[in-house]
Amino acid sequence: MSVAIEVAVVLLTLALLKFLGDSFAARRRNTLLIPPGPIGLPILGSLLSIPPHAPWKLYAAWSSKYKSDLVSLRILGQLSIIINTKRAAKELYERRSAMYADRPLTTMMELMGWDFAPAVMPYNDEWRAQRRIFHQSMNVKAVTVHCPIQLAKVEILLRNIYAHPENLVEHIRHYAASVALAVAYGYDIEPENDYFVEIAEKAVNMFSSSIFPGSMVVNALPIRMSLLGSAGLGQTLIRHLPEWLPGTGFKTYARECLVMSTEMMEAPFAFAKRSIAEGTARPSMASTHTELNNARGAGPEGERVLKRTLATVYAAGADTTVSSLVTGILALVLHPTIQQRAQAEIDHVVGRGRFPTFEDRPSLPYVSAICREILRWQVTLPLTFAHSPMDDDVYEGMFIPKGTPIIVNAWAILNDPETYPNPEAFDPERFLTKDGSLNDDEVQAAYGFGRRNCIGQHLANNTIWIMMASLLAAFSITKAKDEHGNEIPVDVAYTDGGIIHSRPFQYSIRPRDSETEELMQQIGR
Repeated sequence: MSVAIEVAVVLLTLALLKFLGDSFAARRRNTLLIPPGPIGLPILGSLLSIPPHAPWKLYAAWSSKYKSDLVSLRILGQLSIIINTKRAAKELYERRSAMYADRPLTTMMELMGWDFAPAVMPYNDEWRAQRRIFHQSMNVKAVTVHCPIQLAKVEILLRNIYAHPENLVEHIRHYAASVALAVAYGYDIEPENDYFVEIAEKAVNMFSSSIFPGSMVVNALPIRMSLLGSAGLGQTLIRHLPEWLPGTGFKTYARECLVMSTEMMEAPFAFAKRSIAEGTARPSMASTHTELNNARGAGPEGERVLKRTLATVYAAGADTTVSSLVTGILALVLHPTIQQRAQAEIDHVVGRGRFPTFEDRPSLPYVSAICREILRWQVTLPLTFAHSPMDDDVYEGMFIPKGTPIIVNAWAILNDPETYPNPEAFDPERFLTKDGSLNDDEVQAAYGFGRRNCIGQHLANNTIWIMMASLLAAFSITKAKDEHGNEIPVDVAYTDGGIIHSRPFQYSIRPRDSETEELMQQIGR
């Protein structure tokens, strides 16, 4: 136990030195104050005051209390700043995008093997290389090449729901993962218990539990602590702590995740390489960019960057898109009149003899408004990945030190009552103009701002839209009933973590009528 006490003393001493060093540097460089926030305890700071459930709501409350777009907190000496308004996010991340393009890579991300993902990667050559690949395959025009894949996968989804309606959420997971794996690797997943899907879900779930401030104490100790000249001391100490030591359970957690995240990256890429070599590869990002790499002689480094890029596509499809799609089902269960209005729009535009396609999208604004409200109502990533300023900065008189983790509270922006009156309500009409067309609010906060926004947002939007339009056309989704014929109440309850998911709820789903059932039988042949 004496060793544990000694280690604890060292960690607290490092935190104190970090706090004193930052405070001294701030006074030396600038007389302005950092954004307001709670005072916190000595050394520990706000560590004990951050709730395990929905901390984004607390940050929004602080913003209101202090009447400030930005609020700050310290955990073990590490300063973090939270952006709570769209105005501040656009000013810092878009108008000053060159300043805020960096990421503060946390210790846990490296230990867990997630430093491959551009979402958490520092602003460097590899990030730029991955971003180029994403842009070539995922810009708003390029994603149209993937529409046939999405249409084919949504047809499988409809067949699966028709055959086994009791497994709706599992069918949605299958659909989202099948789109991601087909787009990235040209891989068709197994109908059940697909290995690639299972490892991605496990790896992403562990990742989700470890990314917001205070979720693990180790995140509060930055890997680049200067500590009055002792660069890397904190990182070195953390890496060499034995796993048996009390308080170092994060190392076991990280080691287990590293195994899964590595397999998630390697296994499907090996499949794609083998298919390309055998001449059986289907069109995909893997085949397209492997050909481009070979043409320009990119070599092993080009392959390495491509492999890491594709793993991000794969992981996002296994988790974030699923969250939005299940939220869409929850919203339809809770709001039958919204569902009926959307179905009336589809019937008027598409008719009853076929299911919607992407060509129908411009003529279905209410369905599109539902998809936007899904993203707003229960934003999948309430706290976006941190940015990090490359130099000292000032926002409206508040000092922002170089290297400080800056996090956008997307939940606060998308629940701002001035922009979205009655934000707790699910109301697609907030995205429509008086004449019924879509307005210009594309719910950007759901995908981030500036140079580090989600480059896969156009693919995700298409995946969400075609599924919601198809489900609305084919099925009626209502509350389930008990043995006495009474509706079973449905609660709006979500998990915690960096990426949130609806908790299980009961529902009833069935073909809308005999006409739709006949159409379902046709696509099942």
